[in-house]
Amino acid sequence: MPCALLGDRASGKTTFLGLLYSAQVKYGTGVQDDFRFHAPIQSLNIMSAVYEGMKDGRFPSATLKEEITELGFVFGYLRKVVGKLPYYIRQQNWVHPFSTLRFSAYDVSGEDIEEFIETGIASRPLIQQLLKSVVVCVLVDCSKMTTEIDTPAYKKMLRYDSTVAKLLVSFQTYKKQEYDRLKDSGVRADSPKIYPVFVLSKFDTLRDDVLARLGLHRGFPDNNRARKEYAEALLRVFVPQTLSQIRGGKVAGVSMDKSAYFLSWVRTETHEGMDPVGQSKIVRTGFAPEGGGEPDFSYDEYVNFIEHFREIAHKIPDEILEAERFQAQVMARSA
Repeated sequence: MPCALLGDRASGKTTFLGLLYSAQVKYGTGVQDDFRFHAPIQSLNIMSAVYEGMKDGRFPSATLKEEITELGFVFGYLRKVVGKLPYYIRQQNWVHPFSTLRFSAYDVSGEDIEEFIETGIASRPLIQQLLKSVVVCVLVDCSKMTTEIDTPAYKKMLRYDSTVAKLLVSFQTYKKQEYDRLKDSGVRADSPKIYPVFVLSKFDTLRDDVLARLGLHRGFPDNNRARKEYAEALLRVFVPQTLSQIRGGKVAGVSMDKSAYFLSWVRTETHEGMDPVGQSKIVRTGFAPEGGGEPDFSYDEYVNFIEHFREIAHKIPDEILEAERFQAQVMARSA
């Protein structure tokens, strides 16, 4: 199942991917062994360099960031089979014990999105791959959240909101077109669905005056409903168009399943007065049985992020398999 990660320039996307990779390495080598991941060689080359740098206390370099056009992992979740094997497994030549999810990050320009909006044609292969995603993960940079509405940071957030909102409409348009095409071909298909996820990146940079104006406390709640209310209080102010398109998907004929919300932070060295020590340097944990010199970051949030997709990965394969069969039927009929 394809999953896309969207993030603005300097939103912490490469750092997020580095921390996600670090969490996967730690979580994927745990004793329980019900989660595994795989990185293709191109992605592994980049992420290994990011991981090595973070274990040395360094953030990803600008050179590495420029190399990321498309970066992906494959998440594998152990499937618990009880009794009769499900339909999807019976169709395989041999039993695959893991449900999988392809997690990809794309560096897509606003111009490419505008081109698709205006023409309805996804000319670049990268855009075509992006539009096929079933899960859409949106990074929202907390460092750009400010009460000063005339600042460059606030205006960047406004532009990003417009871009993501248009891209969500592009997802909806593409999937509705594919659905209508299948129906017109006489193929029975379920209504399309997209699973949205929001990650509040650089959460530790969220300003006290922003929280005070919105009536929020510092610290993300644990309860799912409280997390939703907390996150949407921020999104309603800083990315309102994006939030409205998530909610409005059903009206457009493409259901957008209930959003999930996560945060990301990484601890950096500071003076006694809490000012950064020169160029930001990542604080690392000491040596421990589960590993040494790991970056000090919101690990539990990343584990929750990974686990959020377990249920989705288990229930999506039948839908994806059927969609592929629909495509094959359409091709056969048009041949």
